[in-house]
Amino acid sequence: MPGAGGGEPYRIVVDESSFDFRGLAEERLTDLLDDFSDTLEELSEQQAVAVSPLWMEVDCADDRELYDVLYEGETPRAGRDARLRMIRLMDRCPTWDTDVPGLPDHVEVAGDGRDLAWSLCYAWWRTRQRHHVACLVFPAGDRRGWLPVSAIDGATGEAATEEVFHLVEAPALSEFWRSLFERENVTEQDFFDRARQSFPQLVFADSLSFRKFDGTYAEMRDWVVRLLSVVHDHFADALALHSGQPYQVQAELGRFGLDLSPESPNTRSKPSIMKQRDVDHEGETYRCEWHGKKERHRNRVHFSLPQPCLGDRILIGIFVDHLDT
Repeated sequence: MPGAGGGEPYRIVVDESSFDFRGLAEERLTDLLDDFSDTLEELSEQQAVAVSPLWMEVDCADDRELYDVLYEGETPRAGRDARLRMIRLMDRCPTWDTDVPGLPDHVEVAGDGRDLAWSLCYAWWRTRQRHHVACLVFPAGDRRGWLPVSAIDGATGEAATEEVFHLVEAPALSEFWRSLFERENVTEQDFFDRARQSFPQLVFADSLSFRKFDGTYAEMRDWVVRLLSVVHDHFADALALHSGQPYQVQAELGRFGLDLSPESPNTRSKPSIMKQRDVDHEGETYRCEWHGKKERHRNRVHFSLPQPCLGDRILIGIFVDHLDT
């Protein structure tokens, strides 16, 4: 199982306080357990998802702990296969370290008070240390995205509100990672490691460097993150929607407030100039003629079309002030 990232605290925890099974019929509860397990399994394949060592003891219904429902099959009832699968996946999760100073015993999520919300307390405490932790929640509720979580630090007695990320489906984890570029002020040294987590359908050439822009890392970072988000989320779909017609694709992507386009016919007619758009990556050469412009006359990010030999991912190949045209 993947670890916690070189010794740093876990980045995802299961919020055991979200397991509220009240009022759920057997078929509905079974489906929700399967949905939760699907997400937990997918996330666990990417990196460790931690649980509280006391997760089985939380109440999930009136006079019922999770242990009673999942292990003993007591009401509210759920399908046996769904229960056993969730138990197996939860048992495989590591437990986060309970020996942290000041861990609160009560939190409020958007004004909703919660006791026995151990993992949510852990996420709040880690966020106080500027190390954000995402909470995987049971899909019966409506908690999604960044929500205010309030608690009192058990060591200092100080009350504070921190934003904690809540997710139900695995793809939402990309939103969490992307938000951290600004929230944790990700450094230039750590940028590409975080980018690979945030943009799994992109490949980053080893030659990329912010120093090739006309501007500092601090000036360029947030624009680059925004551009990578649009390329990752929309470029391949725009190509398919418009059958690769460049002007239509360009117009489609322009809806997101960025200037993205291929090289002009005049530039493409010059083989020696176009060769500047070729990028060597793992023994293959890729042409990166599509690019985003930060300004009309300077600062470009060049990228390829989706590449079959990269699993249909897109190579981000060049950071540059400006190439010859």
